Amino acid sequence: MDTNCIKIAISSLVQDAGEATRALELAKGLRENCPANTDFKIIFISHGSKFDRAFTDNGFELYGANPKLSGVGFMSDLKTRPTNMVGTEEMALDLLKGEIEALQDISPDVLIHGFWPVGGLASKLCNIKKEIGYIPIPFEREAYSTYLLNDIPDFLVPLTYLPKGFRVKIFNNIPKNMKLKNPMIKQTNILKAYEKIDYNGEKPKIGDLFDMLSADLTIINDFPDFYTGRNLPENFKVTGPLFSPSDKASEIDPWITEHFSSENKRLKIFCTLGSSGSKVHLFPAIKALTTRKDQNYYAVVLCPKAVCPIERAKAYADGFSNIFITDAFVPAFKINSMADIVLSHGGQGTVQTAVASGTPIIGFAVQPEQQVNLENVVSYGGAIRLPVNRWKAANIIKSIDKICANTKYKESMQKLRAAQKEIDGKKNSAIALWNFIGTGT
Repeated sequence: MDTNCIKIAISSLVQDAGEATRALELAKGLRENCPANTDFKIIFISHGSKFDRAFTDNGFELYGANPKLSGVGFMSDLKTRPTNMVGTEEMALDLLKGEIEALQDISPDVLIHGFWPVGGLASKLCNIKKEIGYIPIPFEREAYSTYLLNDIPDFLVPLTYLPKGFRVKIFNNIPKNMKLKNPMIKQTNILKAYEKIDYNGEKPKIGDLFDMLSADLTIINDFPDFYTGRNLPENFKVTGPLFSPSDKASEIDPWITEHFSSENKRLKIFCTLGSSGSKVHLFPAIKALTTRKDQNYYAVVLCPKAVCPIERAKAYADGFSNIFITDAFVPAFKINSMADIVLSHGGQGTVQTAVASGTPIIGFAVQPEQQVNLENVVSYGGAIRLPVNRWKAANIIKSIDKICANTKYKESMQKLRAAQKEIDGKKNSAIALWNFIGTGT
């Protein structure tokens, strides 16, 4: 049988840890589940990311697209604004031109893009044969306007101070068309950039973020039970969690090994806010740890360089030997498994890692996707979500004490963990993609 060689490009917001991790796991899944007599090549498109080395170390090609970004973090690199993923129209235009140039050079048979509207638009403008999306939640109009969000979005600040029961009732009575007027859905800077691109023929009609992210096939890297009984388009498939598993070779700092060991019966708290968090979110978490009356606990706090200089974070915990603050890499799954509580920004990778280790979550969201991630676990009884404007030390302390006083949070997460262990999200995703590409069995 003749070898079928397929060229696959992956375009994603690789400055974001969750997006980059899912992209890499997806690529590895495609390689591990490649059908017989099929040859393929995977090329990652990157504008600069600290994860570039991980792509090449795992045997994949890397295309350095223009403009070149620092790769520190997507919020600083893209100058993100509350309602715009890319902070300026000029930057959006440069990014879109760079992605188009990359696709023209690579000329892939298949483009896979994450929650990255620039990549989605470039694919449509380059008439890629097969476009596949991988996203953390079923982001499409009907789902978004009906069941995806079940609480007041955090940007409606005054309403977030109401009791949750009132918030949910109010939100359920908001008309669909009003929900779809969320300014984040428009992404005006990217849309204006798209309108400035020359195109030979009738340009594909794009009106909002739903159009930008649309694809021939979209896989949802989430827990299927979250969507039981929910309507999804035929080209949407929920394939299961996709996150980085434990790296057995990764070393753990001796302080963590000693203080987070199973023999140590003190409460253990892991604070990891990902690349979406900022010092505005990190400092209240540290303040909660330092002002909680019961100091009979140990805490590990991650302080990525994109958030703030580690010296500033350490200054907030000066004199507290039970708090370990680091900007170094830590194996997240291992630390989650050792912790009793996780303080999180609600990114899907962080949430799924916590679920995989059965560890209750206290979290906030800075993006609608993160709010959905957290609320899904809240619905299972394994998490507490605080609206982002209520992510204050006092509220965090109350939430910690609430989880410590009620075993149902741990029990619920253990049940969710057991269910998740039955799902191979990486394999399911790869098989769905190979079958769509046309070489699956």
